[in-house]
Amino acid sequence: MKLLLAAAAILGGLLTASAWAQETRPFEAANGTIDIPVEPLRIVSLHDLSITLPLVEFGATNHVVGSHGRLEEDNIPYIRGAKELYETSFDNTDIKFLGVFNEIDLELIAGLEPDLIIGRSGNDDALLPNLEKLAPTILIDQRGLGFFGALQAVADAAGVLPEYEHLRARYDAQVAEFKRLVPNAANISVAILQPWPDDGYIAASKDYYALSQLLDDVGFTRPTIIAELEKGSLDLSPEFLPEVDADFIVSTYEPLYPDERSPAEIRAAFEKIAPGYCQALHACSNNQHIFLHRTPIYSSSFKSLETAYLQLLTHIAGRAFLPLSK
Repeated sequence: MKLLLAAAAILGGLLTASAWAQETRPFEAANGTIDIPVEPLRIVSLHDLSITLPLVEFGATNHVVGSHGRLEEDNIPYIRGAKELYETSFDNTDIKFLGVFNEIDLELIAGLEPDLIIGRSGNDDALLPNLEKLAPTILIDQRGLGFFGALQAVADAAGVLPEYEHLRARYDAQVAEFKRLVPNAANISVAILQPWPDDGYIAASKDYYALSQLLDDVGFTRPTIIAELEKGSLDLSPEFLPEVDADFIVSTYEPLYPDERSPAEIRAAFEKIAPGYCQALHACSNNQHIFLHRTPIYSSSFKSLETAYLQLLTHIAGRAFLPLSK
């Protein structure tokens, strides 16, 4: 046992020395100013949707050596978002599966000899003392930085900032085009509602990753109770549904999960929680309840923004609809 511990200590020292042997620069992170490699080549990501997916999108896939992931029903690990949007998986890359939430394999991370570890403030703080022994570790304050600030921070840390800037300019052009085609967006209200029948409530979301970002950027309004939320969502019992009614309601389905695999199943979930809900909501009773595939729009990526842009434009631009009476 003593020999094993000694070997582990030596390995940790070698890894630390290796990680910090490169040219470095200071990086402002939620956990302080950290010296990180100017050109990191062996990045470990502690979250698939908000860190690994952007790295894939920015062309840094080959520099990611390990990532947090999820498990499919048959326990096959996958990188959420990267799999659906870019066909990037643990199987077709050299990225190693580090574990699911709260089960990150620190020994595996050590064996990967990372030169940079990227995590999230508020989620990975408990791991920080051990991670810092392996490689420079930065925690990104996603909520504080906002959607684009967090994406920019990931790109900056990975040394691929020009790719972020290119995609941001393209998205800004898409927003301008949406506003041209829907010039009255400020007079249209949109609510994001999701039923959770097992828990008996309906979630009204203010923060729904790319979808909510696009809604804000093109100028749609939200029901007052949602617009005034300080947190990401509000859990509502059925009697409060009229307070979140809108010109359009958006809900999502997810083929990966049982009972959420189609719009019909989401409708059934609404009906289970609030029988007759469609007649009680203006958007639903007037065929203005929109159902979108969740994963392509529920992530921190420019491709998700583009998907949301195309889908909402298809559903709303040039369409005659009945406005909700104020």
